[in-house]
Amino acid sequence: MYKTSFTSSKEELFSLICRYQPIARSDIAEIVGLTRASVSNMTKELIALHLIRESKKVGNGIGRKKVLLEVKDNGIHTIGINIGRRSIFVGLYDAAGRNLWKRVRSYTMIHTLQEYLSEVKELTTELINWAQDREINIDAIGVGIPGPVDSESGIYRASHFLKYEIVNIKKIMEDEFSIPTYVERDVNAAVLGERFFGAGRRCETFAYLLIVEGIGAGTVLDGHLYRGAHGLAGKIGRLIFPKEQSKESTLSLEEMGSELSALKVAEEYAQKDKNGYLYKVLQQRPLHIDDILQAVREGDLTAMQVVDVMVHYASIAVANLVFLLDPKLIIISGDFIGIPTNFVGKLSEKVKKMLPDRPLPKLIGSHLYDLSISLGAATRALSETVSTKIRNIS
Repeated sequence: MYKTSFTSSKEELFSLICRYQPIARSDIAEIVGLTRASVSNMTKELIALHLIRESKKVGNGIGRKKVLLEVKDNGIHTIGINIGRRSIFVGLYDAAGRNLWKRVRSYTMIHTLQEYLSEVKELTTELINWAQDREINIDAIGVGIPGPVDSESGIYRASHFLKYEIVNIKKIMEDEFSIPTYVERDVNAAVLGERFFGAGRRCETFAYLLIVEGIGAGTVLDGHLYRGAHGLAGKIGRLIFPKEQSKESTLSLEEMGSELSALKVAEEYAQKDKNGYLYKVLQQRPLHIDDILQAVREGDLTAMQVVDVMVHYASIAVANLVFLLDPKLIIISGDFIGIPTNFVGKLSEKVKKMLPDRPLPKLIGSHLYDLSISLGAATRALSETVSTKIRNIS
């Protein structure tokens, strides 16, 4: 059985049970390299805190059946919020990562973060009222948002929305709802969701590529989310390349690909072709990412070209991740994964051609899909709540 990195903390034990459940105490001891007695003592405390429980399922094997452990799904409930540039997703999750309630709002135009937060507070109030009617206690709130954000203070400083803003999201939400709130960069939140409940559950080092309007990356190294010294790790679109025949000037991957925005690429192609679904939409209003997805479903040739462009630049990002991290797994997520173009298959084939002599990681599409950032934000809130409960009895 694969040995995982482990620091003997109860928080990490909870994480392991969450990722491997249902699992026997003896199997936990084998994975983490602790004695069965140590594991039994630690799990007793987690059971007393109503964080885990003994499962009704029993383990296989000869002789005495193993008692299996699992997360107590109704022990903790957290809200996960994804604030995108053109959409908001608010969801409620139990400790097993199951979505119990969700609302989505989409927008054609980009608004200010303050305007989006007003919408978020409205949806969160609706969620809390729904939960109270069912006697569900909300333990914490997690928020995922694009761009630079201090994951400790919850302060956002960037211009990913309509204008440059400095906003303390943590304080705003806690003042409004009196519920502990944690804020994470969107792609890092999604990585946490994959680590606990997705394809990265049993992989100690993996990369995550989020492809929406642009391309961003997050990584788990030796079992832990890597944010970087300034919380900016994973800016894969900002990798620097020299300009052709220039010793002084450089280009980033984003600049090479029209700022790596699928919408800008789609607009350029539609204006050039002056035909098809996207061109007709563009004559009435600015394009939305959903327009590209719908155009692909309708077989629009311009939209298919946009997908090919995103595959090309995503393959460059993947190749650089392979050279930099040598990960066992790369999870691909974002809007393009859910459309019938075999995006991941095309991406995998292009990377193989680019790196014919390299051992390559497994490339898979995220099954969490549109839940990934919201669930990941809720997962950060779950982890913080577990840590708080454990600290309070230590």
